Amino acid sequence: MVLTHACLASGLLLGLPAHAGVPTDVVADIATTIPGVVGDDTFREGVVSGFLLILFSELGDKTFFIALLLALKQSQGLVFAGTFGALAVMTVISVALGQVLHQLDELLPANSLPLDDIFAAALLVFFGVKTLLDAQDADESAADERGEAEKEVKGLGNGEALGFVLSTFALVFAAEWGDKSFLATIALAAASSPGGVVLGAVGGHGVATGIAVLGGSYLSRFVSEKVVQYVGGTLFLVFAAATVFDIVNK
Repeated sequence: MVLTHACLASGLLLGLPAHAGVPTDVVADIATTIPGVVGDDTFREGVVSGFLLILFSELGDKTFFIALLLALKQSQGLVFAGTFGALAVMTVISVALGQVLHQLDELLPANSLPLDDIFAAALLVFFGVKTLLDAQDADESAADERGEAEKEVKGLGNGEALGFVLSTFALVFAAEWGDKSFLATIALAAASSPGGVVLGAVGGHGVATGIAVLGGSYLSRFVSEKVVQYVGGTLFLVFAAATVFDIVNK
């Protein structure tokens, strides 16, 4: 009886005649599908999760301030080219590492637990909880990140355009290696479509770098780093839950 009522209600919501009914599996799909988050195509999930997690991980990060500070005294186009180039290459490397983890998991017996997905969910939970716990002191941490960035960019000479871009590339690449966004991308790539994660993560880096280069100093006056941290930590936990949901329903 409950299923019948559910089917009739679904038919009304979808604009269908009540007597037509809707198959119960369709009702289940409607209830458990959130576009780009859970129950969706893995490519689209990779794009959405990669974009959102990277964007909120990078805002206020050290590489964000490196780009911001360099853009205050150098060509914005050159700063963007060097910074975004390093982050894009780093994204491809981290996705490749995630796929190595996924392929190693494929060597295990077919009925064994999906260790790559479990690792990804655990890492996302860790970063989510850590980000939320650190959010209370986020404004102070952002000030520390900016201070470190100022020290690192101080030694970066002006030079010619190509030399400056390469120097910026090397500086950002070194700063980003092993960072939270680097490890989060590995986790996403282990559990989602690598192409989708690359597209989403590169897009997130592009938007964050563009904000830093074009108006990061202005934006930082009005947007609290604490709010960014709370949103980012919540997103980590949301996508960890989505990964667990996909594990259970495989």
